[in-house]
Amino acid sequence: MSPSTRPPFSSLPLDKNGPAGNAWGLYGPDDELGALNLLTPATVKQAAQEIQTGERVSLDWNLNLPTFPSFGRPEFGWKMVNRSHPDGTPRTVNDDELHVNTQSSSQWDGFRHYGYQKAKKYYGGRSQSDVETTEVIGIDKIAHSGGITTRGVILDYPRYLARKGQSAVDALSASSISADTLKDMLKETGVEPRDGDLLLLRTGFTAAYTALSTQARKDLAARPTAQFLGVESSKATLAWIWESGFCAVAGDAPSFEMSPLVGKHNEPGGIWKGEAWEEEMQGGGLVHQWCLGGWGVMIGEMWDLEALCERAEELGRKTCFVSSVPLKVPGGVASPPNAVAIF
Repeated sequence: MSPSTRPPFSSLPLDKNGPAGNAWGLYGPDDELGALNLLTPATVKQAAQEIQTGERVSLDWNLNLPTFPSFGRPEFGWKMVNRSHPDGTPRTVNDDELHVNTQSSSQWDGFRHYGYQKAKKYYGGRSQSDVETTEVIGIDKIAHSGGITTRGVILDYPRYLARKGQSAVDALSASSISADTLKDMLKETGVEPRDGDLLLLRTGFTAAYTALSTQARKDLAARPTAQFLGVESSKATLAWIWESGFCAVAGDAPSFEMSPLVGKHNEPGGIWKGEAWEEEMQGGGLVHQWCLGGWGVMIGEMWDLEALCERAEELGRKTCFVSSVPLKVPGGVASPPNAVAIF
């Protein structure tokens, strides 16, 4: 099968012995790149045509934001070390040392981050033992392949609501963006998605967070359950992602899908709306399970999309070129994106 072709969503799972929705084997039995196989030289060359003015916009938030990470993750640590002489005399030479949980600021979720919760399998059917005893599906494989260099499709949810005359949605609350809304947002842009595109979805989280006081940031991190705006955790959302051809998806919220990942919205009578309940989804995180574990579609979170969307609005652009190369950590789980958009 051509790496630039996806079978219909209705044909999933491809591996009939694997969990729901998987596309294992689509790019070969030993694949470690997932949907990034869509980034052929022809795809990247076509995406580079997005560069028209040469204006660049960084898409990484500062590593020390959020000040107090949610989900019980540690704060960013940094110190500068003067490289003094052996006798202790200071020199005009410095090093610095970082301590960072790769899930605590702008990040790419790699394929080791989240798997199928009931099947206990990561992308391609790898087990927890596989990822603990080998470097298989490490994020270094993504970096070694050249990273994610492709066309970015920009969806700006707050501006979309404003154009519709609707009230803004609190990005610091457990609210979801439905599949129908995502489809309408994309339709409104006039962009025809292509295989290998990167979705960039702004919810307004980073802007809302930076407006908080220090105490409010502490209170946010201390909430018993992390609650944030994100895409709806539903098969309809997944079908839209698959059929749009996205090789990766990224947003500005702490979780691309609505947080909490586990809750009543993943139970019968919630967003499932009469669909048969599938045991595979009892662990929550439907989008995380299918995208990361099933398809090898990377998920970006807490990207800084404010300046990007402002400049896109000024230029009347809905697409851009994006270059992102994760850290080359052998067997790494996740990484800062080191991403830049170019108009």
